[in-house]
Amino acid sequence: MIKKWKQLAKEYPYKSGLFGLRVDKCELPDGRVMPKYYTFEFPDWTNIIPLTPEGDMILVRQYRHAIGEVHLEIPGGSLTPKLKESPQEAALRELLEETGFESQKVELVASHQPNPAIQNNHIHTYIAFDCEKTSEVALDPFEDLETVIMPIPEVIDKIMSGEMKHTIVVASVLLGLKKLGYKLTR
Repeated sequence: MIKKWKQLAKEYPYKSGLFGLRVDKCELPDGRVMPKYYTFEFPDWTNIIPLTPEGDMILVRQYRHAIGEVHLEIPGGSLTPKLKESPQEAALRELLEETGFESQKVELVASHQPNPAIQNNHIHTYIAFDCEKTSEVALDPFEDLETVIMPIPEVIDKIMSGEMKHTIVVASVLLGLKKLGYKLTR
């Protein structure tokens, strides 16, 4: 049976804003000691699958510098610890900021873990129904994105063809589509 490791020590060689690097010394159940296990600490993240009253999906297209590519995604971002907001509040905030759309009907799809091998956070995925455009976008200072409204079958095609390849977005959308009753075939 797989058992948890015992944390013997931890240190933070780097911590800044919404990101920290933790180094743990761990004892494995059989007594071996791993001298350095690196963990990236982040606050929880949230994303939201916004649907128009017609059932189309509201997406955002943005450049991701770490990989050097433009990605088609759903709105999302980090919970802001100083705001003490719930994951749902953060998802609705991101939806409004990134698209200018709002919804009065929101459901939790799932809470999952982006990369449990090296990260300690969760991502909370929601579906927003009957979204209406209520304002202009209010992007963060270094965000640059465009809103794209797309029929769900086209979104499925973009996932299945590999055109949509941001893993967190793909997992979140597939979980959402399952909740909506879609059968995912190519």
